[in-house]
Formats: sequence, structure tokens, C-alpha cells
Amino acid sequence: MTETTTLPPMETMTDVREQVDRIDGELIALMTQRFACMDAAARIKQDRTAVRDEGRKAKVLENVKQLASSAGIPVPTMAAIWEMLIETSISYELEKWDQMRDS
Repeated sequence: MTETTTLPPMETMTDVREQVDRIDGELIALMTQRFACMDAAARIKQDRTAVRDEGRKAKVLENVKQLASSAGIPVPTMAAIWEMLIETSISYELEKWDQMRDS
């Protein structure tokens, strides 16, 4: 599992909100990296039908469920979030695939 930053003590709602805002910024930075991977996948995959890979999707979801379980956070919620993330990533990759080949 990836190492995480230890949270400082949070005594007030201002403290909590500052940490949530910081974490949201880190999540956006990570999503930027994830979508850069989708850009690379769109470039690498020669066949548009290869963009949707149900086997890979199932593996990613299973991995997320295991990670969530190990982390002690709600597995069904994380699976639902990742389902949306994967489907959004596929749509994004299809759009990028088309753009790269229409140029």
C-alpha cells in the first residue's frame, strides 16, 4: 500500500476543513496523473475496441476492494466511486483515442 501522510491533531472544525482541503488537492494531483495514464493508453492502443477492457476493469475493482478492506474504509462506497472513475476514464480515453487519430 502507498504511504500516507500522518494527520496532525484536529481540535476544531477549521483544522478538519484545512485537512480536507489539503487532501482534496492531493487527490486532484493524483487524478491528474491517472488521467495522464489514460492519455498514454489512448496513444498506445492501436485498436479503439481495446479501450474498454472488462477483464482489466474487474481486476481494478477487486484491487480497490481489497485495498479499502485493508484500510478499514467502506468497501461498497469505494467500489462505487471506482466504478464511476473507471467509466469516466474509459470515456475520456475513447475521446482522446479519437482525437489522436482524427488529427
